[in-house]
Amino acid sequence: MSLPPKQLPGGTAISTDLFFNAWMSNAEVDFQRLSVLQKFRPHSTLLKKAFYTTMQDAGIATSSVAAADIDRLISQYSDNLTPRSGLAEMMQTLRSDGFTVYCCSDASPERVQGYFAKAGIDMPMDNLFSCDMMVREKLSSAGVIVFAAAHAWDLAGARNAGFNTAYYTVGEDETCVEVFGKADVVADTLPQLGSAIVQKWGKGAA
Repeated sequence: MSLPPKQLPGGTAISTDLFFNAWMSNAEVDFQRLSVLQKFRPHSTLLKKAFYTTMQDAGIATSSVAAADIDRLISQYSDNLTPRSGLAEMMQTLRSDGFTVYCCSDASPERVQGYFAKAGIDMPMDNLFSCDMMVREKLSSAGVIVFAAAHAWDLAGARNAGFNTAYYTVGEDETCVEVFGKADVVADTLPQLGSAIVQKWGKGAA
């Protein structure tokens, strides 16, 4: 399902990729602010409000898109996420070296397990942790050895909690590292990241 193209004032079209990224950023800002204020709300409940905010930012009348259409967009986004290329290979590399793999997400454990199942990856429910379960947006204490993520700000929070960190650089560049700090290991693909983790912290590491 997709919305018809919208024009900014003056007839300039807005990129759907730009709009989507701004939408996700607005939702993330609200999510983090509420967590800091200790007024946690699940990320999924903030998406609709963030969509309207993004429309206003882009100069698009909020009345031009029906609420039911926004609900369908949110459903399509929430129910059809797919893993990054190489995830299964990375997880197999880690598990073969004795690592236990956990998944931390701002989505519900059931939904995240469904993503893994669709991709043919086994992920036990006991190994899934949700912000909704912990009623906070960032971890406060270390419970595993290595925290891997594709966002430098997630790694900054994990580093503050005492985690070793592994950074998958898809979608970000060195400016994020300048702001949020360096990770212990860095890789451009998930299989490379898995190998780097094993090399630094695995059974054969010095």
